[in-house]
Amino acid sequence: DPSSNYYQELKRNVSGLFLQVFSRAFLGISTIEFRSGSVVVDSTVIFREGAVNASEVKSQLLQHEQEAEEYNLAISKINVGEMQFPSSAQSWPGVPGWGIALLVLVCILVALAIVYLIALAVCQCRRKNYGQLDIFPTQDSYHPMSEYPTYHTHGRYVPPGSTKRSPYEEVSAGNGSSLSYTNPVVATTSANL
Repeated sequence: DPSSNYYQELKRNVSGLFLQVFSRAFLGISTIEFRSGSVVVDSTVIFREGAVNASEVKSQLLQHEQEAEEYNLAISKINVGEMQFPSSAQSWPGVPGWGIALLVLVCILVALAIVYLIALAVCQCRRKNYGQLDIFPTQDSYHPMSEYPTYHTHGRYVPPGSTKRSPYEEVSAGNGSSLSYTNPVVATTSANL
C-alpha cells in the first residue's frame, strides 16, 4: 500500500542508500516500486550521461552491502540494465540560427516601416493644412521687453520693428530729420474756431 507508513519508510531508506552509494554523477531516482512477497525493489536511477555504466553500478551496490544494513536493507540479487534517454535537444531540433536571424530582421523592417508610415502621415497632414493653423508664426505679437526703450518723452508707443507711423505723428517739411507731434483733435478744434 503506497500510502502506508511502512511503504513510505522503505522508500526513504532505498532513496537514502542510493544517495550514499552513488554520490558521484548521480542525478536522481525516477521510480521506486516494491513487489509483493519478499521485498524486491524495482527502481530507475538516473546518472549523468557517460559517467557510469551498468557494470559499475552493479559493482558499487555489491561493495556497499554494509551501508545497506544501516538502512535495514539486504542486497542479495542485483539485475542492472542500461538505457539511454533522449535528451530534450535531440528530441526537438528547434529553430535554426538563420531562422532566428531572419525573424529579427523582419521585425526590424516592420518597425522601420511603421515609423516611416507615421512620418509620412504627419507630413501629409501638415501639407494639407498648411497655413490654417500656424503654431510657430514667423511674425508673432510677442516682443521681449529688452526690445522696448526704457523711457520716452513726449512720444507715442510704436512697437519694435514697426515701420507704420502713429496717426499722431507728422514729419515736418524741413530737411526731414526732425519730427513734430500734433494732436489731431486739438488741430481740428482750433481750425474750427
